[in-house]
Amino acid sequence: MIYGAYGYTGTLITELAVSKGIKPIIAGRNADKLKPLADKLGLEARAFDVADIKDADVEGVQVFLHCAGPFIHTYKGVMDACLKYGMHYLDITGEWEVFEAFAAIDEKAKAAGIMCMPGTGFDVVPSDCLAAYLYKHMPDATHLDLAFL
Repeated sequence: MIYGAYGYTGTLITELAVSKGIKPIIAGRNADKLKPLADKLGLEARAFDVADIKDADVEGVQVFLHCAGPFIHTYKGVMDACLKYGMHYLDITGEWEVFEAFAAIDEKAKAAGIMCMPGTGFDVVPSDCLAAYLYKHMPDATHLDLAFL
């Protein structure tokens, strides 16, 4: 599921997923904003608020990609639902409070058999992966400056 699919980044992610042969369920708060994207891409759409996720909202969902911020206001309901329904969690945040909240539930997530990874957007996770890759290939390097265009 891609939640926040009709936002700018959510739309880009949804279109990329479809171009790769993936048929995600798209979701967001507003059914009227979801419908044009769902119709254009031939996808199932579900409208609900992340503050109050019900069984039917996430039925059959294994991975919840959260693209609707500000995440400090939207992550909690999704985090709770992921733990309750056994869904893996990804988001595109760079908000440190969200990282801290997920670190605090790490044992619960492990016990639920789910992976929770905030920051999978072009922020912390990708840049850290790039730094680790460069370190592996240049272990004597002492500094790294990253610039993105």
